[in-house]
Amino acid sequence: MDQVNIFVSHGSKYAEIANSLKRSLQRLKSAKPLSVKLSEDMPAGREWRKWIEDNVRTADVFVLLYPHTTMDMGWCNYELGRFFKNAETSASDTVVTIRNTDIPKPPPVFEPYQSVQADHAGLTKFMKDLFVSGALTNGAVLNPTVDKVLSDDGVLVTDIAQELAEKFAAVRIDEQLYERRLVISVKYTSAQQLDPDNSVIEGNDSGMNLLGFHYMQGMKWSAVRNHLATSAEWPQELERAMTAMASGQLPPPLSPFRSQSGIFIPVIVRTEIVDRVLRQVFVIFVPADSERLGPLFEGSSLPMGMPAALKSLVRLLRLMFRARWEILEPRWAEAGRKKPSKERCVEIADAVLADYDQLKRRSCKDELEY
Repeated sequence: MDQVNIFVSHGSKYAEIANSLKRSLQRLKSAKPLSVKLSEDMPAGREWRKWIEDNVRTADVFVLLYPHTTMDMGWCNYELGRFFKNAETSASDTVVTIRNTDIPKPPPVFEPYQSVQADHAGLTKFMKDLFVSGALTNGAVLNPTVDKVLSDDGVLVTDIAQELAEKFAAVRIDEQLYERRLVISVKYTSAQQLDPDNSVIEGNDSGMNLLGFHYMQGMKWSAVRNHLATSAEWPQELERAMTAMASGQLPPPLSPFRSQSGIFIPVIVRTEIVDRVLRQVFVIFVPADSERLGPLFEGSSLPMGMPAALKSLVRLLRLMFRARWEILEPRWAEAGRKKPSKERCVEIADAVLADYDQLKRRSCKDELEY
């Protein structure tokens, strides 16, 4: 080979890491010129599918950057497929995944091929495989001094590995902003309607466990929506709001829901919109702390000067809140999910009636105090 062609596949969110890797590789001396291609290198006006086809199929080495498990793998998988169409490629030797240190293995399509961790040791190994051992270049040695710690290039490799490891580490920190979250990558039918079976969800373990799931890459929005259909209203409310949010309206409030961990409020914290088409929705789940909310529903918290009509409205809202969240929701959850016996159903009904009676007496007492 007259030169070594390297294609770096990555999610658009991680373009800075890809650019840093490209600059780093080109800083090192090489017996053969290195051509490192990124999707960001595509000239304006070029047909992007043809550009990918041309540059991926002529690549000698295919490198996947995998900083986070929530990365959309659609285009990366497509690019790998184009790479395999190169008849001269020995895929088992020339596909490398650089994965973050908290990720145990590459994504499914890339699992059969070599991977290294994005720490100092793993990144140094990748550099040596590329420049020294010939493992990625059909035996061609590009720069043997990379393996010599005290050489100029050996020192440079140490600095490069440290810099790249820090960039990967920064991604891990950034992804822990919210403890419980769900991200929906929205897809549409040919009629431009929401396609729940092709809309993919992402989320951390805390957020998915809250909804009753163990997160797996490639999960569909329809699975979450159908699972919560009888126990939560917010998924349907979110779908109805998508068109309005795409046109620039503020996201609406979503109904609270009860899980085994307590009551939570879904909050839309971010959307990604391209040409008035909603592409992604970010939802976090905020716990409704009963101890903090409690004073809002106590009679003594109303100001003395509040008009009587407004006081009556506030008391009505309090009664509705208590009736739903303190009486009905816990019993409804048990009856709907645990499938209790007939005897237990009778006990649940009696408990609801007793709680309503107690709520009625408490309401009458509040009325007399006012």
